[in-house]
Amino acid sequence: MTEQTIESTFLQNARSRLCVHLTRQVQECLNGLQLDQIWWRPNEASNAIGNLVLHCVGSTRFYIGHVIGNSDFVRNRDTEFSERRSLPVAELLAHLNIAIEEADDVLSHLDPATLLTPAERALKPAIVMDIISLQVAHYALHVGQITYATKLLNANAIDEIWRKTQP
Repeated sequence: MTEQTIESTFLQNARSRLCVHLTRQVQECLNGLQLDQIWWRPNEASNAIGNLVLHCVGSTRFYIGHVIGNSDFVRNRDTEFSERRSLPVAELLAHLNIAIEEADDVLSHLDPATLLTPAERALKPAIVMDIISLQVAHYALHVGQITYATKLLNANAIDEIWRKTQP
């Protein structure tokens, strides 16, 4: 049995939050809305739920997949927010699943001893633990926005979502 350390516990918790709990909330939200609701925006300065999902996909694939996992993913951040084609729910979920499967693979194989080492592919100086914790926090922020918007658009879509999506 593997010894439980602060580092391994951090990785397990980050992986659980990102790849299970928070992602289940996004899935519940997408499945509780109509396509026009997913792509609705109150004004041009605001993002649609669909755009927030694409942004979560892009940031996860970049920071966890590319920066930490050394994937060849090339991110186009502007496209995450400019998409207006009303991609179907199944396509959004497919993109999300690819990102989360990649993140799960990276985090499950990451040696806890590397958490305090420099993240060589990061955009600015950071250690691996910083990249992971920032991405989990960033993802959680946008999941909160997605959840709030979903409740505004369909009050009954996600009753007690936090309870139903616990790992």
